[in-house]
Amino acid sequence: MPSDDSANPNPNPNVITFLFTDMEGSTRLAERFPSEAPEILVRHHALIADAAGRHGGRVFERVGDAAYMAFDDAAEAIAACTELTGALAAEDWGDVGRIRVRASIDSGDAKRRGDRFFGAPLFRAARILGLAHGGETLISDEALQQAAGRLPDGIRPRDMGVHHLRDLTEPVHIHQLLHTAATFSREDTTAAEGDVAMGDEGRIRVLIVDDHAVVRRGLRGFLELLRDIEVVGEAEDGAQAVALADRLRPDVILMDLLMPVMDGLTAIATIKKAQPEIEIVAVTSFIEEQKVTAALEAGASGYLLKDAEADEVANAIRSAHAGEMHLDPAVAKLLTQRLRAKASERPVEELTQREREVLVHLARGSANKEIAHALGMTERTCRTHVSNILGKLGLASRTQAALWAVEHGLAESGTSAG
Repeated sequence: MPSDDSANPNPNPNVITFLFTDMEGSTRLAERFPSEAPEILVRHHALIADAAGRHGGRVFERVGDAAYMAFDDAAEAIAACTELTGALAAEDWGDVGRIRVRASIDSGDAKRRGDRFFGAPLFRAARILGLAHGGETLISDEALQQAAGRLPDGIRPRDMGVHHLRDLTEPVHIHQLLHTAATFSREDTTAAEGDVAMGDEGRIRVLIVDDHAVVRRGLRGFLELLRDIEVVGEAEDGAQAVALADRLRPDVILMDLLMPVMDGLTAIATIKKAQPEIEIVAVTSFIEEQKVTAALEAGASGYLLKDAEADEVANAIRSAHAGEMHLDPAVAKLLTQRLRAKASERPVEELTQREREVLVHLARGSANKEIAHALGMTERTCRTHVSNILGKLGLASRTQAALWAVEHGLAESGTSAG
């Protein structure tokens, strides 16, 4: 509940706060649990109505799994959303596992006509909802100002900046509401350290980056059918990818290379520098040796062509998440041919015994920390060995070193070529 509701929170009766929610994965739910889905939706809407009613709001529209609520007080709308999120997490959904919603909150002047509402806040709330991913609650700056000083305990806003939303002439300043305490029964750490958000345990969280909406929809449609993968967001250029990577903290990113505003290569390097734990699979339409090398050098964990089969895309995501390299067969062949041309120029004898041992682990896809532990050295020493290996062999990346090791019989293949 808000911490202080003694003052009149809304002196202007025309200002209404709207809370919009939308169940995540409802299509997948209907396909996987056709007999349970109707009852799940009924229970889900009952929890929504209960939370809204307890905080002075009401549901004025339902469309499928989406619900639209109106409140006279923005702080009560936030409290209702917080309560709903906790109730959904605490509910036993049986074999379905977890039900969660994404939500948007906006305040502004609106007109009432019986049970209907009209006005700009409804359109803004709908567009803000379209930005939300991964069970997020997004709130406009105007709604946050309406609730100033009266947020529920354990809730704090995170500034997401100004966004230009489709069909809206004015930009909207948006915040993400974070849970700063362990309020719920299950948690993950997709937000800033010390904050928690709702997430599905054990699933690979994927961000799709491509400037073509059709490509993004196709990838999302396929990946959402898989039990072990969750699409947490989409971006249409590299700049959006960098921002969403920071906010959503995905496990794996599918990154198109040719995009406006910021290209994929720049985005890969920027993300890997800030968040090296995120794995990135480069995706493009053409094989160009320079781009392949540049992507791997920037930190990509794999390289796919856009004509790859759906199963290969899923395997690339799983391989990247497992710390392994996945290369399109044509790309692997190109790199192998290049390494063969260098074989006579840089014999294996150039490496010390210790460097060979490190190279064997590189070929298995091991990270520096794992190599250091296995060989009884510090991580810093391991990094030095890796740098020396790349320098001596004239290679640009760990992936190239792994392929070189396979080509020279130092290890079994540590990369996946399909």
